[in-house]
Amino acid sequence: MNLYKKILNKQEKIAVIGLGYVGMPLAVAFAKKVNVIGYDLNAEKIELYKSGIDPTNEVGNEAIKETTVEFTADESKLKEAKFYIVAVPTPINSDKTPNLNPVEGASKTIGRNLT
Repeated sequence: MNLYKKILNKQEKIAVIGLGYVGMPLAVAFAKKVNVIGYDLNAEKIELYKSGIDPTNEVGNEAIKETTVEFTADESKLKEAKFYIVAVPTPINSDKTPNLNPVEGASKTIGRNLT
């Protein structure tokens, strides 16, 4: 069985890294069909999500309470995933080039946890 089918059959998990205005709605939407690990560096935000509170107001408290997303700030949980989606900020530097530090940081976090 290929990875796609294993994910659809909930035999494997996906991970969404970065639970802001892009990552949170994406994680909640995917969780309607597949197993999702939602990872963010901000442990306080993760605790709010676990309590059913959406501090970003992107999907609302009710959606947070109903979702099956496994929220975590523990990067070692990423070892359980086989597919990764990076949804971190890419702010603009003063010279109008993208600051890729968040993307690089997320990539390193994933790399440390590949199995």
